[in-house]
Amino acid sequence: MTQTTEPGGRHSGPGGFDALRTERWIALVRLAVLTVVIGIFLGSGFERRSSGLLVAAVLGLAIAYSAWSLIAFSGPSEPSLTARLLSLLVDTSLVTTWVLVTDGALSDYWALYLIVVIAAGMRFDLVQTMGIAVGAAVLYGTLAIADGRLSREYTMHRTSLMVITGFAVGVLSQQRLVHRRRGKILEVEVEERSRELTDERAEVERLRRVDSAKSEFVAVAAHEFRTPLAAVIGVLSTLREHWGVLTPEDRLELIDGATSQANRLARLVDDLLTVARIEDGILRLALESVEPRELLSEAAQVSGMTGRLVIRIGRVGPVRCDQDSIIRVLTNLLDNARKYSPPESKVHIAVKREGDLVRFQVTDEGPGIPEHEQVEIFERFRRLDGGKTKPGAGLGLYICRGLVEAHGGTIQAGRGPLGGAELSFTLPCARKADEEPPTTPLEPQRELATTSAIELAPSVKVGVGVSVEDLPPAAVG
Repeated sequence: MTQTTEPGGRHSGPGGFDALRTERWIALVRLAVLTVVIGIFLGSGFERRSSGLLVAAVLGLAIAYSAWSLIAFSGPSEPSLTARLLSLLVDTSLVTTWVLVTDGALSDYWALYLIVVIAAGMRFDLVQTMGIAVGAAVLYGTLAIADGRLSREYTMHRTSLMVITGFAVGVLSQQRLVHRRRGKILEVEVEERSRELTDERAEVERLRRVDSAKSEFVAVAAHEFRTPLAAVIGVLSTLREHWGVLTPEDRLELIDGATSQANRLARLVDDLLTVARIEDGILRLALESVEPRELLSEAAQVSGMTGRLVIRIGRVGPVRCDQDSIIRVLTNLLDNARKYSPPESKVHIAVKREGDLVRFQVTDEGPGIPEHEQVEIFERFRRLDGGKTKPGAGLGLYICRGLVEAHGGTIQAGRGPLGGAELSFTLPCARKADEEPPTTPLEPQRELATTSAIELAPSVKVGVGVSVEDLPPAAVG
């Protein structure tokens, strides 16, 4: 006989019965039967009572045991198999003693054995109930034969009735077991179907979001394509229709404008392709050891912001990265700072060492990013409320996050010391084996500030207002 655990932590006896609930019901039945027995006995006139003290003792024990069982099984503790078998043994002993003190084999209280068999059917399965019924029949038959006053026919009748009752109750118990097992199977199936339905709903929701993102992607792309395409088409149409009346200067101005719009269109196409590669997980990076100065120099030149930059570089070594990708990240951050800060304000760049990482910080003097948007700003097409009129498709910071994370770094937004936006990201330091000897030595510089250009790389110069400092690794730029 084994116990199983039902949902909610409840234990079941053999066959899957709830042992605690069953014992509680049996305790109530025991109390009800005892009440009926006492009533019948008191109404019988005591004419068959052989010993009043013995009868009172048996009834007292029965009452005490009934009260104890009500209390014992009222708590949350599950009764063990041993406790249930002992309970059955005590019931059988009390019934046998009661039959003996109330005229032995001729006692009308032999029917209490049937109650014991029914209680066994509530506890156990068919085979076990039949075993208990046969045991009760053998016990009563032995008692009747030893008494000698009950005829063989009555003895056979009563013992047979016990066995038949055990079989009937056992069959009902078995049916209850089958229904409980089927119910458990159905519960498991319902739970599985519920989980599947939840998963399907989650998948439908995911597909809905993907479809919505694709629709938004197409809409934004179409909107962003429309402006440069319309400009290029307009220039070409003007040149075709009015070529003869346009001066060379006018033609050159129109061609420059068309070229600018074509470059904008090319950048947008490149952004969209990069987004697709990020989402498909097929970014290809050519990792190499690169000095942070080289990255900053190239980004400053590409962004066209050399005159507005204030750069502070701590004592950091080279980083391991794909140079073109990180230059693109820095360029996007500088472009973002230019869009959201006053035209003549400074943009501060700090580079510092943080353990095995190098952190790049870009801080502007604009209105900053609200705290509740500092995480969402890196999502696709996400733009600040005040930036809806700014040029761009809202892909720059999303691309930055994808490129930085592809390098094993992180990117985050915050508020700078002057209240502007502070965007920073980390890159892993280059390993010794990856480092290449620099072509020109870089001497440490401290507190260099000048109004003239400072050379950061052999081919690039950063203009007015730039300061370059060697800071300790933990310094905050």
